[in-house]
Amino acid sequence: MKRARLSEAATGKDVQTPVNPVPGIWMIPGFGNTGAVETSEGIVLIDVPGYRWVGAMLQMLRERLGGPIHTVFLTHGHLDHALTVDVLFDEAQKKGFPPPRVVAHRNLVKRFNRYAMLHGYHDHINRIQFAVPAGVQAFPLPKRYPDITFDQSISLSVGGLDFHAFYALGETDDAVWLWVPDKKTVFAGDLVIMGMPNVGNPFKVQRYALEWAQGLEAIVAKEPEIVVPGHGNIIQGKASIREKLLTTSRALRHLHDEVVKRLNAGMWYEDILHEVDLPGDLKASEHLAPVYGCTRFVVHGILRQYSGWYDGNPSNLFPPKKIDIQKEILSVAGKEAVVKKAYALKEAGKTAMALQFVDLALAGDVSEEEAKKLHSLKGELLGIMGDNEPSYIARNIFYNGHNEEMKLAGED
Repeated sequence: MKRARLSEAATGKDVQTPVNPVPGIWMIPGFGNTGAVETSEGIVLIDVPGYRWVGAMLQMLRERLGGPIHTVFLTHGHLDHALTVDVLFDEAQKKGFPPPRVVAHRNLVKRFNRYAMLHGYHDHINRIQFAVPAGVQAFPLPKRYPDITFDQSISLSVGGLDFHAFYALGETDDAVWLWVPDKKTVFAGDLVIMGMPNVGNPFKVQRYALEWAQGLEAIVAKEPEIVVPGHGNIIQGKASIREKLLTTSRALRHLHDEVVKRLNAGMWYEDILHEVDLPGDLKASEHLAPVYGCTRFVVHGILRQYSGWYDGNPSNLFPPKKIDIQKEILSVAGKEAVVKKAYALKEAGKTAMALQFVDLALAGDVSEEEAKKLHSLKGELLGIMGDNEPSYIARNIFYNGHNEEMKLAGED
């Protein structure tokens, strides 16, 4: 059975070679990407990568550019874009440079405060989401807050170049994108990534489908010739940029409008979740590949933004615990019949349904040996789900569950 293993995002081995599309503009790939702009007053950086990548980023930057880092724009407060700014201050002190100034949206401060309040929770969920092994730090806290914050937009001049930062709800409520008109370049942060936008992440707070689409459309309106994404390859040429960004915008608007239409028609969460999908042409688009987020997550995110937790069935308003319901069902159906059905569903390729029957069987009184067999079966089923899942987040959830079940089965 395939075991959960470290992805490139977890090991920091995906760092490649910096890209210099036009004089004065750089993208240093990593998790996530760092942008750099050369000016006569110093370097302007856009984002800093996660702590396992920041050393490589700084080394690659200094192999190509000298002088102080003048300003750092943070496109949002996620760990792979904003938590290692202190490394830049340490470097400035060692080299005798003035410290950089850090610019971000006002909500980034609230985010950092929330990270401190919920540090244990974020360490736990990020360890699962990014397949972080035991003994490796999963969620470092930020050590430095921004010096300058803004609400809707801010314009700054550094070394004769103008930098315009604009607020845009998207993956976060503190997201901004940066326009450098003299270079016809946009640094998009995670408004532009390599696949389906990460709306509806099952671990994280609210994200914004319609507003994300609006942000992409605002970028296109500037008619940039270069877009530096938060993750993935640099995009060059107006036609390529329009295709990538407007295809993504159209997909988000389609899912948003289909969910809203059904909510207005009185449909409930579960039915909408299983009914709304992308049309065939969008589903086949390389720009919407479910490599990280996926369509089902986006529908969850839109529903969560506009609706509550009630599912329309009064029986579920104040229900008993699920395991207590399972025990009662098991007392009627019989453990042997339920286990037999679980194996039959597995053989029929109905893996998700088989998992439900395994959970039902585990809710009853089982011997230690029976429990180990059921945990082994559940682990095998979760491994199958992971092997067939293209979304990085969902795959890691399945693989993490596989590992935990195999430990309970005594097969670790």
